[in-house]
Amino acid sequence: MPRNKSVWVKRKLQTVKFKGREPRMLLWKKKVYEEWFHYAKLAQQSRRKIPRAFGNLRKFDTFQDWWEHPKYGFELFCEPALGEIVEEVSSRSTKLDAEQILLKVDLRGDPELLVRDFQRLLQTKDVATDYVSQARFQPSRPMMRIPVGVTESRSYTAPLGEKSENKLKLYRETYLLTKKKSYKEVALELGWLEGDKEWYLTEYKYTDPEDGLTYDGIHPEGYQKILDNKVKQVKRHVDRVEAIFDSIENGTFP
Repeated sequence: MPRNKSVWVKRKLQTVKFKGREPRMLLWKKKVYEEWFHYAKLAQQSRRKIPRAFGNLRKFDTFQDWWEHPKYGFELFCEPALGEIVEEVSSRSTKLDAEQILLKVDLRGDPELLVRDFQRLLQTKDVATDYVSQARFQPSRPMMRIPVGVTESRSYTAPLGEKSENKLKLYRETYLLTKKKSYKEVALELGWLEGDKEWYLTEYKYTDPEDGLTYDGIHPEGYQKILDNKVKQVKRHVDRVEAIFDSIENGTFP
């Protein structure tokens, strides 16, 4: 069977428009900023520090309200307005900086040849291969490494645009459950344990690796091993949330 492969589809800047504001762009998916908001709100509720620029998140019932606010949300994460990247100028009145060049273009030339020659010229220049974000607040990872539930990769298991697991949301939900329940109870509620101790000791289907036979129920030691592993999984989620709180305090995510 061929091994599953994923090919990353490079993310482009996306222009976002709000009424009465200058259009600007985002480099990461909106879902990343939504998770950032939920984590920051949770951090604030847990008496952890968040950037003052985020405002008092208790005043916002939904992410969308915060996102559209003229002081918060989008304004914290958008790229600065770039203006015109290509424009017609006069050679006499134009002042160039180190990252600009002045071209002479023969408008009588074939358009395809003009584009070809322009691309050849760019190859001789020190042109950045990837856009570097200039946003006030930026995620700490490339989009492809932030598991927010929608993939931009093409693979056998997750085609382009298909929803995948939102692990960041799962971490949050696990963390909130631990505020009211024990780690064992959280593992049960999340379905990580198939039943209680009695069920494992009497009904769990166990195949002995030595004789290959299947038995009903496992020894108490076997149950304890399964329980310990699931409790450790809950703790890993809690630790992950706490680490994200630290990142938020330092102005990044996740």
